[in-house]
Amino acid sequence: MGEELPMANLATDPRSRIKSVTLNGQRMPLEDAKISIMAPGLSYAATVFEGLRAYWNNEKEELYVTRLDDHLKRLYDSMKLLRFNEPPSCETLRQQILDDIRANDYREDVYIRVQAFIDDWGEMNATGPISTSIVTRPRARVAAFRTGRHFGVTSWRRLDDNSSPPRVKAAANYLNSRLAGLDAKESGYDGAIILTSRGTVSEGPGGCIFLVRDGVLITPSVTCGILESITRDTLLKFARDAEMAVQEREVDRTELYIADEIFYCGTGQEVLPILSVDRLQAGDGTPGPITRRLQTLYDKQVRGNSHDYADWQTPVFGTK
Repeated sequence: MGEELPMANLATDPRSRIKSVTLNGQRMPLEDAKISIMAPGLSYAATVFEGLRAYWNNEKEELYVTRLDDHLKRLYDSMKLLRFNEPPSCETLRQQILDDIRANDYREDVYIRVQAFIDDWGEMNATGPISTSIVTRPRARVAAFRTGRHFGVTSWRRLDDNSSPPRVKAAANYLNSRLAGLDAKESGYDGAIILTSRGTVSEGPGGCIFLVRDGVLITPSVTCGILESITRDTLLKFARDAEMAVQEREVDRTELYIADEIFYCGTGQEVLPILSVDRLQAGDGTPGPITRRLQTLYDKQVRGNSHDYADWQTPVFGTK
């Protein structure tokens, strides 16, 4: 459990490191990538997106994109649910992502944002034309990966599948996340936990919630208003392969207050320990052993140092 996890170098201004971005398959300087102010993607939030990470392995001199094909599948599921018409193929976007990273010649941890949106000039119900953008930039691991953060339950409630489906990674859904995040910050917390309309635990503004009680790893199910998180799925597979006891179910708010461990997971935050909720300490108030074990497994996997689930990692400079 004492294995050291590598930390990436901090980038002071990621924009200065971006040589080019990709808009509709064409690479160009960041400042030249423009869309119409009348695009429905802007005017009516007709935009879906994916956030991915690529991790640098210094020994292998390789950059690995984590679960690239799974992220693209979720992007296409989102476009289907929002009835986007004739987007570019999955293989086209896959190649453009890898080409964009190579063009920027990164040799460090990278964050990748892929967007698809209704472009040009259209009404609220427009289903095309579809434009896509790809921005890759350096992004270091947050220091709280080691130290943890303090969360609070927000008064805002999570979106419902019959109003604005949370399993769609749509820009519109992140207004709910923004309100929750701002509420948490104004209340003196580092992050928010959002409840469903039934009052059970859903997720945070940008990640899923796990807790540990009596050695059992527990997380809200996919019918609790969560994004169908790829990081969550990764950690569940790790836990089950390690023969941990796992439950996917509804979680009451008060279970957070008596949990032995809590952590937050997502592409951006990775596996982030939660030290307290509503100023009630989780366990002894430090990152717990199961959290640390899953962090270590996750880091080993995403950096291409594990033979398990090797097909999850796409080498950027290799031939895969």
